[in-house]
Amino acid sequence: MKINRIFNGFAAGKKYSAVPWCVLLNLLWVYLCYGVCRIAFYFENLELFQDPLTRATAFDWLSGGFIFDTSAIAYTNALYLLLVLFPLHWKETPLFRQITKWVFVTVNAVCLVSNLMDAVYFPFRQARTTATVFDEFKNETNLLKIFGVEVFRHWYFVLLAALMVFFLVRCYRHARPLTPGHSLGRYYLSRTLWLVVFVLLTVFGMRGCTFTTATRPVSVNDAHQYVRRPIETGIVLNTPFAILRTLTTKPLSTPTYFEDRTQLDLLYSPLHIPSDTLPVRKKNVVILIVESFAREFVGSLNTHLDSGTYAGYTPFTDSLLQRSLTFSGTFSNSDFSIDAMPAVLASIPRMNKPYVVTPFSLNRLNSLATELKNWGYYTAFFHGAENKSMGFQAFARSIGFDDYFGRTEYDKDPRFRGEEDFDGTWAIWDEPYLQHFCLKMNEMKEPFFTSVFTASSHHPFALPEQYRDTFPDEGLYPLHKCIRYTDHALRRFFETASRQPWYKNTIFVLTADHASSRTTHAEYKTSLGQFRIPILFFDPSGEMPVGCRDGIAQQIDIMPTLLGYLGYDRPYIAFGQDLLHTAPEETWAMNWVQVPQYIRGNYLIRFDLNEVTGVYAYRTDPLLRYNLKNEIQEQELYTNHLKAILQSYRERMEADDLTVTR
Repeated sequence: MKINRIFNGFAAGKKYSAVPWCVLLNLLWVYLCYGVCRIAFYFENLELFQDPLTRATAFDWLSGGFIFDTSAIAYTNALYLLLVLFPLHWKETPLFRQITKWVFVTVNAVCLVSNLMDAVYFPFRQARTTATVFDEFKNETNLLKIFGVEVFRHWYFVLLAALMVFFLVRCYRHARPLTPGHSLGRYYLSRTLWLVVFVLLTVFGMRGCTFTTATRPVSVNDAHQYVRRPIETGIVLNTPFAILRTLTTKPLSTPTYFEDRTQLDLLYSPLHIPSDTLPVRKKNVVILIVESFAREFVGSLNTHLDSGTYAGYTPFTDSLLQRSLTFSGTFSNSDFSIDAMPAVLASIPRMNKPYVVTPFSLNRLNSLATELKNWGYYTAFFHGAENKSMGFQAFARSIGFDDYFGRTEYDKDPRFRGEEDFDGTWAIWDEPYLQHFCLKMNEMKEPFFTSVFTASSHHPFALPEQYRDTFPDEGLYPLHKCIRYTDHALRRFFETASRQPWYKNTIFVLTADHASSRTTHAEYKTSLGQFRIPILFFDPSGEMPVGCRDGIAQQIDIMPTLLGYLGYDRPYIAFGQDLLHTAPEETWAMNWVQVPQYIRGNYLIRFDLNEVTGVYAYRTDPLLRYNLKNEIQEQELYTNHLKAILQSYRERMEADDLTVTR
């Protein structure tokens, strides 16, 4: 079939290209304009970026900027690509082409203007604008006046914006028009093929130039991977990306349960002011975060199960517990891996969304890394997956770790087999990777702080070939054999560590990123049981108390507990508590299952942000069958404490008030 009539060409002087080239050229002009905006942003805020600009720094900024620009351009130009490439021959008219052109120009003009506007706004927040800006200024009535004043003061940005828009208009390329006699079948075949190609490229770009399942789509927090200081994320990011990636991750509105600041701080404050009488112990610190390590899997923590016959899957962890400190109730703050690092290492709990994908992920934080660096510690984080996997490398840098060691660094270690130890899906097998982790600490100057995140107890629940007969399937789930393997890997780690010169001067923490849905006992399937994990502190020197103490411990307690035990003497922000210096009846935990839930004493309280919806005596009613709402005298006290936590968290996040100025 032939197209018998096609509209005549455009006015003289218009530029045409084959479909793929016109799209690529037009997007190239957008990339160039984003680059100009980044340069303008840098020079407008030059006094904030005081470190010398080196080639290595510039390369990191540019490579990171390319990834975030690609994502933003892919998102914002998706409609333009669809208009150009969608195979409908009737749209190949001069009018439709003009519509497509002005959609392209208008959308990208808005993006470029937002980048330039943010260059002016940046000094006030020292972070790129995110979706929270719409809530922050929704009640302001003087924005037009402020905007007018800033336009006058920054007239050069107005001129620059006009020049870039003019550049896009003049350089825009139209797809080559159809001519009479052009084959309709050929048209539909070629446009369909190009549509498929560009859809794949667009998804690739939106995700941050990756298709691999080992990495999640790029988020604002990933900007930390390319900078030395948090404020430099403003250079790497662009404003359209920062807004688009936080539109659907808007955190809770700020609750105002207490108007009186004094009352709020009396009920709860995350500001820790250490006593000046604490003994100083500058021990090394090693934190092991084990994938899916539910409390149910540890036999010695479950002697009541199966009429006392339950043995679990962790014989080594059971033996380590005999020499460690733990607590009667130990909980994760989330059931997602990406929440573990903020909770364990920076005492940041998950609220309704993971911290690392909220607009607040660009905030400045206290962490074990930042505080111990103040004390002269060297710090490093280890994870055996791809270096960008789960955003761990970016978050590690954002909270002050000196170095990050991932699969790339493991492959370079001549003492191990490199890629032969890759599990084929996620990461290096736990046993060799924990040996690598242990031996790398021999190269570190003491005191040091390190943390490792394991991976083998993860779907698809495979084992190294040499252990498939040693750890066969058992119980209901393949995960159980992987837990046995990881427990074996932990045994081997501690055996090797015990022979190292730094061992006796080190405190170890063993915990989980989260529990597991693959549990077999009913009490671990409840909204509380799904957060039960082991948390144990092990000091080979014997200085730390040993045994199971009454009280509640959670992941966010690890940071303040360690700092208290080490005798850290400077104020810091941490949302958890120092378990060694808090009375058992005052210990608590919180997590989020659609609504916040709060654990303290003998009770679990569910709260929907407005009222209590459930109270359960979880110690005597582990299946949470009986709602005791309004029947216990502690309900008001506990609820007010939870309200204070929620309000303090949100207010400090909103104000970027998570560090102590020294």
